[in-house]
Order: sequence, then structure tokens, then C-alpha cells
Amino acid sequence: MSTATPPLSPDAFPLDHTISQDGPIGLLWRRLIAFLIDGLILALPVFLISLPLFEHLSRLGSWGRLLGFLIAFPCFVVLNSNMGNGQTVGKRVMHLQVIDANENTLSLGKSVVRYVVIAIPYFLNGLLLPTSWTSTQIVSYLLGLIVFGVGGLALYLVLSNRRTRQGLHDLAVGSYVVTAGGVGRPYRQPIWRMHWVIIAGLFVVLTSLGMLVSKFISRDAFREQLQDVRLVESLDGVHQAGVNDLHWQNLGAGEKKRILVVNIRWAGKSGQESALAKQAARLIIQNDPEIKAYDLIRVVTVRGYDLGIASGWRSYSATFNRDHGIRLLARWRSSKRTRPRVPRSYQKTTKLA
Repeated sequence: MSTATPPLSPDAFPLDHTISQDGPIGLLWRRLIAFLIDGLILALPVFLISLPLFEHLSRLGSWGRLLGFLIAFPCFVVLNSNMGNGQTVGKRVMHLQVIDANENTLSLGKSVVRYVVIAIPYFLNGLLLPTSWTSTQIVSYLLGLIVFGVGGLALYLVLSNRRTRQGLHDLAVGSYVVTAGGVGRPYRQPIWRMHWVIIAGLFVVLTSLGMLVSKFISRDAFREQLQDVRLVESLDGVHQAGVNDLHWQNLGAGEKKRILVVNIRWAGKSGQESALAKQAARLIIQNDPEIKAYDLIRVVTVRGYDLGIASGWRSYSATFNRDHGIRLLARWRSSKRTRPRVPRSYQKTTKLA
């Protein structure tokens, strides 16, 4: 009687369940580190190049994010496709690769779709749009749906979908991020159905909360502030404006002041900050009948750029007092903020004629 073990055929173990030592699906921590490496490699040279181009980039406004979208395109589209063997620099370092269910790298077209699905929510988040636009329900809901709906869904699935770690961008093209050189195809198990139930529940809860909040918040004060915002956004070079109601109190001296804070993102030239602050203050005083309720007007002007992968800002602050057409207080502050941060400050005394 023979005791030899019969040879096993390859069909004895289905490929769908054959895994390497680390498993075919790339580990989450490897993907996160790979993304950080790619982000640093992409952001550092862009930041250095943008330093001497600050004046030009500061005039881009909302187009800055589109420029960042195009700059990141080669890194995350070409390298993640068959042209780059499905590996960005970060993925090569962390031994990861983007493939489809048949262990083939993605075509350039599929890689484009995969990038667009995940990149659009990212670059739309923080997009510099006029407040008078985003205050409308249609625009705000559309942005919220893309940024938090599509982007949040993609992030949730990557973090919680342990079976395949596929985000929405992977599901759109049938791609997987796997261990490079691992044995076996990616799992073909369907995503756990409860994930979709959880996503639907979160959508209903967040939508209901948003409707309740908008219902109970007083809209009268917001309408008055929105009027001031529209006035300021009508000025040349202003990309975005915002108005806040600030209550200041000195408990020791028993002094109270109500301050109207006007924040302006604009694309003017360096040295014109004082003129813009005066112009914005005059415009609000002349057109807002409720301005008498405020003791001070503080105008903060910000010039800079935001590419999504690098940014730089310079801000200036001027405070005005109501006194026969408004007189500028003696203190004028400025600061400069970039990534990495470069501190800069000075004081200037001026007068509103």
C-alpha cells in the first residue's frame, strides 16, 4: 500500500482565494504612507517654484485649484496607468501597484477616470468662490454633494472596506491597489452590503440636520451681512468676501464694542491694501443703514494663491472708527503666511481722507 501524497493540481485552490504572505490587497498603512510620499514629492518643488511667482499666482483666484489639478495629473494618472506600471513613486517605495481584476495594469483612459473621481472632490474643497454664489442653496448643495458625498464615500470605503479596500474611484474602473509582486489575484468578493446601508443612513441624517439648522437659524442677520458681502465683491480684483459680527468686551474696564469684520480675498498689487480697505469701508458705510450699530469696522485683506498642493498668503488688517465718514485708527497690521510659514510684520499709520 502506497503512502505517497498525490500531487496537487493548480485547480485545487481557486485563484480568487490564493494570496501572498502579505495578501494581494495592499495594506491600508502602506497606502497612506505612499500617498504622503507622493504628496511631498509633488508639493515641495511646486512650492519652491511658486515663491518667485507669487504676484502672478495671486491673481488666479479660483483658477489656482484648476492649475493644481493639472499639475498633479501626470503623477497620479500616467504613473498609475500601464505607462508607469501602475506605480507612483510612493507606491514603488511601499511595494504597491494599481491593477484590475485580471492582474493587468490600467489603461490610460481608466486611469484618467480613476483620478478624476477622487481629485475633483479634493480640489473643489476650499475652492475660492464668491460668497454671494455659494450662499445660494443650489450651489451649496451641489458643492456639498461632490465634496462630502463623492469624496466622503471614497474615503469611507477605503478605510472601512477591508475585503478589497476599494474606494469609489477604484469601483468606477474595477481597479485594486495590491502588493506589488504578490501571488494571486485580488479578492472578487462583493463589498459588504451593510456599508451601503451605513452610507445611506449617514446621508439621511446629515441632510436632515442641515435642513433643521437652516430652518432654526435666523436669516435676517444673514441677509444684512450678505448685502455687505455683495457690495465688497463688486470691487475690482475681489475674488471673495465675508462679513462677521464680533462682540469685544474688556471686563476690567467695563468696555464693550461691536465690530464688523470684513474679510477680503483679492488679486490686487502689493501696496494697494490700504486703498482697498478704505474703499471697502466707505462702500459699506454709504450703503448699509445698519452700520450705525457698530463701533468699529475691521477690514482684513488677503492676497495669495491656493493650488491645492501648495499655497501662500499675505494678509493686511486695518480698523476704522465711525467719525464723520470714518477715520482709520493708528494701527495697521500685516502678516505673511505661506507653506512653510514665513513670518513678516510691520506697522503703519494712515488716515482715511
